[in-house]
Amino acid sequence: MQSRGSTVISLILLLAVTLAMFGDALFAGGTRVLGHPGSDMFLQYFAWREFGFRELAKGNLALWNPHIFSGAPYFGGMQGALLYPPNWLFVVLPTSVAINWTVALHVFAIGACMFFWMKQRGLSAPASFFAATLLMFCGAFFPHVFAGHLPQLSAMTWSPLIFCSIDALFRTRRARWALLGLLAIAMQLLAGFPQYVFYSAIIAGLYAALRLIGHWNWRIGAALLSIYPGGALLAAVQLLPAIQTTRETTRGFRLPFQFASMLSLPPENFITLFAPDFFGQMAKYWGRWYLWETSLFIGIGGLALAIYAIICCERAATWRPVVVVFVSFLLALGAYTPLFGFLYNWAPGFDRFRSISKFSFVASLFLCLLAATGLDRLFRQKKIEIRFLTAVFAVAVALVAAGWWTATTASWQGLMIASRASGQSYLLPQLYTSAEFVTQSQHRAAMSLFVAAGACALLGIILTLARRKPQALFGVIALGLAETFVFVHGTRATFDSTTIVNSDEKRFLEEHPGDYRIMNVANPNSAMLIGAQDIWGYEATVVRRYAEFMTWSQGGDPDQAMSYVKFVRYDPLFAMLRLGYVVRQRGNELETGAAPEPPVSHLLLVSSYRVLPDRNAIFDALRSVTFDPAREVILESEPDPKPSPAESAGTARIVAASTDALEIEADVEQPSILLITDSFTRSWRAVALPGSAQARYQLLPGNYILRAVPLIAGHHHLRVEYARDALAIGAWISILASVLFLAALGWCWKNR
Repeated sequence: MQSRGSTVISLILLLAVTLAMFGDALFAGGTRVLGHPGSDMFLQYFAWREFGFRELAKGNLALWNPHIFSGAPYFGGMQGALLYPPNWLFVVLPTSVAINWTVALHVFAIGACMFFWMKQRGLSAPASFFAATLLMFCGAFFPHVFAGHLPQLSAMTWSPLIFCSIDALFRTRRARWALLGLLAIAMQLLAGFPQYVFYSAIIAGLYAALRLIGHWNWRIGAALLSIYPGGALLAAVQLLPAIQTTRETTRGFRLPFQFASMLSLPPENFITLFAPDFFGQMAKYWGRWYLWETSLFIGIGGLALAIYAIICCERAATWRPVVVVFVSFLLALGAYTPLFGFLYNWAPGFDRFRSISKFSFVASLFLCLLAATGLDRLFRQKKIEIRFLTAVFAVAVALVAAGWWTATTASWQGLMIASRASGQSYLLPQLYTSAEFVTQSQHRAAMSLFVAAGACALLGIILTLARRKPQALFGVIALGLAETFVFVHGTRATFDSTTIVNSDEKRFLEEHPGDYRIMNVANPNSAMLIGAQDIWGYEATVVRRYAEFMTWSQGGDPDQAMSYVKFVRYDPLFAMLRLGYVVRQRGNELETGAAPEPPVSHLLLVSSYRVLPDRNAIFDALRSVTFDPAREVILESEPDPKPSPAESAGTARIVAASTDALEIEADVEQPSILLITDSFTRSWRAVALPGSAQARYQLLPGNYILRAVPLIAGHHHLRVEYARDALAIGAWISILASVLFLAALGWCWKNR
């Protein structure tokens, strides 16, 4: 069972179950895409991937996205993941096909990574295969397919290799294994979801510290300390632009406590460890938050063997994973414990993310490890303890009793209403008072417990048979695979990618050409697919200034600005954002209406200005009845040169445009301010081109959110561009780090 052939067979089987799960979508999917039609795949990631890789195929690495939020960072937002190697499928395949293959590839890859980690720990191939399948189809990982979380799935995939690297360092005492950790962390960073990088780093640090207890070695300590800095250097080409972007967007500021504490793991959801549908299936989940963030399912077989390992296996092999599981679940509980408030206030990073329940993925990782450890012990000793068998059958009876109580209790609707009353449920409120829905939910919860009881009883039967025929233990693997496979197959959903863009909206915009923006609150990212520009978007990387303005425009507190704004009214100031049309979805009908105020031009030459250094003063001035966005601009510092007070005369036009730059020519009779009605960040700059009357240009914030360039009289030829300094520096660091990494890898191979 320890031969190389068993490894090959295991990997082939992992590939086979992956194809069994996704074969229809991979080979006959057409325009069908994995993900629910109301998921982030539909609303965000399909357009995100289509835009970024369409530009990359043209030879343009897009740093800026002009299609949403009146312009916003793209590459530095990380979720575009343009440099993540598996994503290069998007360059050669249609987006819908590439998405399906990317999802399937990462489901297989996380299983393969888990398999190799278990083998590195000395477990048998069957036990390693068992852990791999549990992780592939566990509740903390696979339901993100339903939610359409491409970057999340990609980032999670590399976590097993980080822990594999740590274990291998201690087992072999060879620092070369740090290279595997470096690679895994670099891939996690390039995958585009930094929250999993942050959470994995915390648990990896804890696990490494636990392993160092009683096994201190300076070479191992140095190798451990090199893993995360080395991975960061390899991914510096992505990391440095991300740091630049973070400083200018809502990601760079502390989240309000109420928002950061959202999507903590509800304590009652521990029941999903063995009864995944207790609170309803994915699309009709009535529990708190979202099921894809709060499901812990690893199957009855996996959970039973994990508990068995904790009780019966050698303490030296299990106490560290047990500590990691406990700490991970404690952190995942988030706001349901006092610990989160302390971490939010004092631990860097915990005030930058929401959905701390993601720690449950790392807990599931180590639960699968414990389950494999328990199964491996059964394979090696070839005997089943009577007390373990007795406990398994006793739990089966208890689950039957729990299922019977659930099916017959009269207080079920009260439980559901209590969940709704918490304000942490997103299901339609009328469903909680629907007798039919309540009855269906109660029946499903009871059936979930009965199925768990049946699986537990079947596990007991398999273990009983294994007392005489140890080969029957392979039935445990089959049971675990069947449990998790059936669960996640029921959560799998697809939608037709051609429905993301409303054909009526596309036709209307084609019939009304012009340099204006639209407002489609229901699906703003569809603008990226049809080449339109929207004043809003669906993504967390929104320029901080712009989010503050939009929050203020809707009556909110700009100090609490985030990427989520509830639009309740039209603001006349939207005219300075070039808003031309508002798009609304009324049932199956599309309504398109012209904005009440005519949009201003993309380029304006303005001679009247005021200097107000305070944001709130600027907002008050914008709201003044005397303010005209087409004739006046509000600056935060004195311009150089200062415009003449007389009426400005001249012309300005855009000569060429790309995602990251505008080439502009202007003829100005007297000093003026060129106002560009696109979103401003400090990373934008104005550069003089040959033939320009001005050798140096200053780019200032105008009206707090737009771009302003002071001009002298004369002919101007300039390029307003998004600075690539961070990208260039990061690229050189990554190149040098990659050369050193490959050299070290070659040296290790030569001296293996």
